[in-house]
Amino acid sequence: MSNALVRKKKRMQPLGYSKSELIGIQKYAKAQNNADYLITESYYNVRMMAYQALHDMFGFGQKRIIRVEQTIETYLGDSEKDGMSAEELGYFMKTKCGIDVREETNKIPYRESFYLVERKIAPNCMIQANKFLLAQVFNYFAMLGVCLKTQFKFSGNQIRQVYERIRYLINCLATGYETMTGIASVLEWECKYIDKRFIGKTYEI
Repeated sequence: MSNALVRKKKRMQPLGYSKSELIGIQKYAKAQNNADYLITESYYNVRMMAYQALHDMFGFGQKRIIRVEQTIETYLGDSEKDGMSAEELGYFMKTKCGIDVREETNKIPYRESFYLVERKIAPNCMIQANKFLLAQVFNYFAMLGVCLKTQFKFSGNQIRQVYERIRYLINCLATGYETMTGIASVLEWECKYIDKRFIGKTYEI
């Protein structure tokens, strides 16, 4: 083999990986990127719906919304430092409020869960995507429930109402009655709260 062909072959297999290994790495990176997107986007979207639910039903404004946000961010930080996990927070909700957070999460219809993110999900990825999305909703529901119980003295019934309102907003997204931009607009104009993803995209209510 000539030196030129040897150099060409080496360029086609960088870092010593074969073509099949590179394809596998690319597929993994794409899958990881998709998983990260589902987790991040669904978290921020369900959070916004929770804020609108609290505003619509209990008159939460900017100060109380920020307090909810900061409390839940503390829970997230604690969980990374071996604090209470979402499962443990869910157990708290079960014992203190009589609420099964997983049961509340699973009330979200399968196809409606995909509207928690803007990006279309390929049919062959839907089962796995649904698991990611519902896991994220469960995590947020657990943290939100504990926050409302401990910081705002909500009753179990009031927390259930918030969960139900969030599911209603998800249904509104699925049926085209509402959009995330619409929810962001309500929060900005009525609560003076802005999600940085929607800066410059909201409209006056």
